[in-house]
Amino acid sequence: MRYLKIIFSLILINLLDKEIAGITSAYFIIFPLTFLSYSFYVYKSNSNIGSSEAFFIGLFIDLISDSFLGLNAIFFCLITYLINIYANAFKLFSYLQICIFFGLSSSAYVGLSQMIINIWNFSYVTLFMSTILNITLCILMAILSAYLPNFVKRRL
Repeated sequence: MRYLKIIFSLILINLLDKEIAGITSAYFIIFPLTFLSYSFYVYKSNSNIGSSEAFFIGLFIDLISDSFLGLNAIFFCLITYLINIYANAFKLFSYLQICIFFGLSSSAYVGLSQMIINIWNFSYVTLFMSTILNITLCILMAILSAYLPNFVKRRL
């Protein structure tokens, strides 16, 4: 049941990711929402996610997103490995440091995937704009998750 819930939510996020990409591509911005949501799932998971689960979820995302087979699988395995290695170090980091890590990892995802997909049309403007946006949105999400529950509790 847990895997069905994860797969269903990733399908919905991938559809939203495609819609956002259609809007932001005119502004040279790529926001990898599927990658960030998977990274958040691995980060917030109570147990360590294995490489086989990351690989199969990545292959599934490759199939439904019409990307090269294995592209997301490799990146999902890599981010799962990094998060599992630094799981104890993340407990020592502040929200800002964690946001910068996830923003930079998503910009690395954007840069490497664009190098694979658009080898002849690689744009540093896209990479720079996506990096700034991804880090900013990760910081905003951290602020919302830290302060919004307290605001809602005070209202009730």
